[in-house]
Amino acid sequence: MPGETGLVYDRSHPVLAYVRDYVDCGRDPGTAAKEVRQVTALTVRSSRNQRLDWLQKFVFSLTFLATVVVCVPVAVVSVYVISHGASAISWEFLFSGPARAGREGGFFPVIVLTMYALLLVMLFAVPVGVLCSIYLAEYAQPGRLLRLINLTIINLAGVPSIVYGLFGAALFFDVIHTKQALWVASATLAMQALAIIITSSREALLSITPGIREGSLALGVSKLRTTFFIALPEAFPGIITGSLLAVSRAAGETAPILIVGAIAATNVPLSPAAIVNDRPQMLSYELYYRITEGLGLADERKWGLALVLLGIVLVLNVSALLLRIKIQSRGFEKRN
Repeated sequence: MPGETGLVYDRSHPVLAYVRDYVDCGRDPGTAAKEVRQVTALTVRSSRNQRLDWLQKFVFSLTFLATVVVCVPVAVVSVYVISHGASAISWEFLFSGPARAGREGGFFPVIVLTMYALLLVMLFAVPVGVLCSIYLAEYAQPGRLLRLINLTIINLAGVPSIVYGLFGAALFFDVIHTKQALWVASATLAMQALAIIITSSREALLSITPGIREGSLALGVSKLRTTFFIALPEAFPGIITGSLLAVSRAAGETAPILIVGAIAATNVPLSPAAIVNDRPQMLSYELYYRITEGLGLADERKWGLALVLLGIVLVLNVSALLLRIKIQSRGFEKRN
């Protein structure tokens, strides 16, 4: 009507045509409107699902790209070290002592003493770290003090290794007045590994389903037995993985053992008494020393040392993965 304003409808619109057909056929317009609303809701839902699908693909692409960014440098470094150091690897290089200040012969004493040091790191750090994580996860009362302790332990994992070296030198040489022995370097590396072991073990214990503990306690089992015979075996995969990763990190550290008096490769008796009597010889320091000494050691021998160190770290990491898979598969078989 003139002077009135209103909406202008397009009579050719398919929805209006759908309603007109209902009316022309003598059907209830309300039923037609209800079906139109259902069709509209399906259309909106379909467009929303399509947007979610695009978002999911975008997020998946970002995560895949992040994985590639992490894996590609590792693969490039590994291939480069293998290609440059494989020619130096031989029976003599791995199982004989150094000659002519390391220009000839092999580095067997360094490899053996490195393994001694890593075993000592595990002996010093793993029991203390696991027991500490058990207390923090099972017995400590929740509160501000516990949060402060957990935050402190997490921050200790990021402290530079040279700071641990300075602390180890001050503790063992100035306070305890001990000799520059291999166990001093191992104890210093163990202090650095403690933060990782405690954090990973604590998270493994906290990830256990609460119903397992509650069921054990409900059956009358003591808190101590529940912790050590129920909760701890369930957390073994995470504890072992974190411990081996911490030890593999210790294998590549140079600054702590440099400060506590590491020496270059020499022919020494390789009996367990070397742990107490001999100064530390480790592959990480040997590689650092050979690169910086400037005595003309062949590049392939330097890359050979790097390849041996990379192999030890790789073996520890793969062992952690295989042990975790094996323990989890055994637990799955027992449950079934």
